[in-house]
Amino acid sequence: MSIIYTRLGEVALRHDFYRDGLAKDILLMPTQETAHLMKNGKILFRETPGGIVLLYRAEEDELTPLTPLALPQSFFFFFKPENAASFLQITDLDTGSEEFQAGKVPFFQNSPAAASTDSENPEELSYQLLDGLRPKTFSLELSLNPIPSSVRIKVRNAPGEVVSPGKDSAGTPLPDGYEVNPDDHGKFKFIFNFNGKKEGVYTFTLRNTADTEDLWSKKYWLGETQTDQPFGIVELRYEAAPNHLYGNKEYYQLSFNRKESLWTYYVVNGNNKVDLISSQLQIQDQGNEGTVPYGSYAFDQIGDSPNADIKINNLETVIFQSQVKIPYFEVPKLNFQLRKTPENQVLIPNLPNPSRSAPTKQSGGEVNSEIYVFI
Repeated sequence: MSIIYTRLGEVALRHDFYRDGLAKDILLMPTQETAHLMKNGKILFRETPGGIVLLYRAEEDELTPLTPLALPQSFFFFFKPENAASFLQITDLDTGSEEFQAGKVPFFQNSPAAASTDSENPEELSYQLLDGLRPKTFSLELSLNPIPSSVRIKVRNAPGEVVSPGKDSAGTPLPDGYEVNPDDHGKFKFIFNFNGKKEGVYTFTLRNTADTEDLWSKKYWLGETQTDQPFGIVELRYEAAPNHLYGNKEYYQLSFNRKESLWTYYVVNGNNKVDLISSQLQIQDQGNEGTVPYGSYAFDQIGDSPNADIKINNLETVIFQSQVKIPYFEVPKLNFQLRKTPENQVLIPNLPNPSRSAPTKQSGGEVNSEIYVFI
C-alpha cells in the first residue's frame, strides 16, 4: 500500500518592504494542541521558502482522508520573526483603530466562507490585535475608576457562545454573569479555569451590577505557549458548512505591511564653512530609479536657518521635514539632493535614508524618522 499525502492548503507569507514581496525570517510552528490534532488527523506541516504547506494522508484516490477530522476545527500556529527588533523597525502592525504596543498580540485568521482555491488569488487573512496570551488557568487583578460596588464577569468563545469563567470551591461551574465584589483596597481579583476548553480566542467582559453596561473588556488567546514567547498567532478555521477541509487545495496569504514615516533631516554645519544666514539650504527630489514604491516628495524647513532652538554638538543646524510620510523599502530612496542657494550648488547628491536600526519617534501624533547629516 502506497503512502499518499495530498495538499490540504498553503499559507504564503508576504511583506511589501521586500523587493520580491516575500516575508523574510518568519518562523511558524503549530501550537501544542494543534500539533496533537494534526497527528491524530495524519496531517503534516511543512515550511516552504515562501510560507507553509499542510498535507493530509489520503487513500488511493488521493482525495479521501485516511483519518478524517470532525468539524468544526481550528488550527493555530505561533509565528515569530528571527530578529524581532529588525522586524518591528520595518513593519506596521497598527490596525485602523488600534496602535500596536507592548503586550499586544498580532492575530491573523481566515474566513471559511471566503476560501479560495485559486493560487493566483489567495484568501487574504484578516488582521487584528489581541490583548495578550494567557494559559487556561490564570489569575487577574485590576482596578476600575470609579470603583463599582460589584461587577459581573462574562466570557465568550470565538463563536460567541457562553463559557463559564471557572468553578467554585465545590467544583461547580460558575454561572454566566457571576458577581464579584472588590476587596478592601478596591481591587477586583479573579481566578479563571478553562481546563477542558479548546485553545482559542476568548472575550472577557466586566459588566456593571445591573448588567446594562460594559466596564472593561479584553480579548485573550487561551492555550499553552512555549518557553520562548511567540510574537503572534495564525488561525485557520474549518466549518461544517461550507466544508473546505478536504478536497481542493486552499490558498491563503498573510501580508505584513511596511512602515512609513515622516523623514526629518538635521543638517549640521560641521566645519562652519557654510554661512547659513546669507545662504539657504533646501532638499530637492530628483526622481526615482527602477521599480520602487516611492513618489515625489517635498520638504519644509522647520524653524530658522540656522535653527534658533536646536543645535547638534553645539553646532548650527538646519532642520527639514517631509510634507508626507515616506515608505520604508528594501531599496533605498535615491536622489534626495541637498542644495545651497543662490549658488544652486549640490552639497550632497544622495542624502541617506533612515537607519533601519534607529528607533522611530512619535511627534505630533505622527511617526517620525530622524536622519543626521554633517556638512
